[in-house]
Amino acid sequence: MASRGKTFELLDFPKFAYPSVVGMDAVLTSQNVSDRLGGGGFMSYAAIWPRMAAIVGGHANDAFIEKEFGFYDEDWKNESIRDAVRLLRKHFGGRGTWYSLPTKPISVLGFLFKPSIKGIWFVDGRAYAVLINARKRQRLFPDHLRFLARGVYELHCIDDPNDPTPLIIDLSEHDLGEGRSLNVHEMPVESAISLDEFDAAVREFVKALELAGVARALPDGSIIDLFRKR
Repeated sequence: MASRGKTFELLDFPKFAYPSVVGMDAVLTSQNVSDRLGGGGFMSYAAIWPRMAAIVGGHANDAFIEKEFGFYDEDWKNESIRDAVRLLRKHFGGRGTWYSLPTKPISVLGFLFKPSIKGIWFVDGRAYAVLINARKRQRLFPDHLRFLARGVYELHCIDDPNDPTPLIIDLSEHDLGEGRSLNVHEMPVESAISLDEFDAAVREFVKALELAGVARALPDGSIIDLFRKR
């Protein structure tokens, strides 16, 4: 059985969900999770997030990107991260102000859960709670976006006095071999899945993690509160 203490984030729900994130089957999803736990290494985009203020502020020129994102031995990994940063630079374009949020995960039922957003972006008199999908191979589809929007709203917006709107930035490759593309989705809660659908999806995913040996059994009562920052 896989050990506990594994780390997941909101993007992992649609990544491993089967057959879909809304209408998930815990048994089939647990098989996907188990396959991941038995796999090899992966790319980390963690170096991007402490540098978001520079990217948003328009300071991430080509020299900055070349210098700051070259820590992997494999050139293709460095270039993949640099491509993601260039797309972020293209979107933000020196507009607005960025406020980073803590990235430390919280413990939930035996596994670790990362915050779903990277920060709050203030621009043109509005606030946005920004989720960034930097994973090249994880394309976000409409049902994924609607799921993520509800998650961002419930976990990061609902108690924020700035009333931010979920903003999902997808930097994945939509067509194999064509490279990353920039897709930005402003997702007010009215466009998200319902709270009941989100609760059901979260419960089913935790059941999948339990079956994979990653999580403890679900308790009675509200499940979503366990994923909120505390």
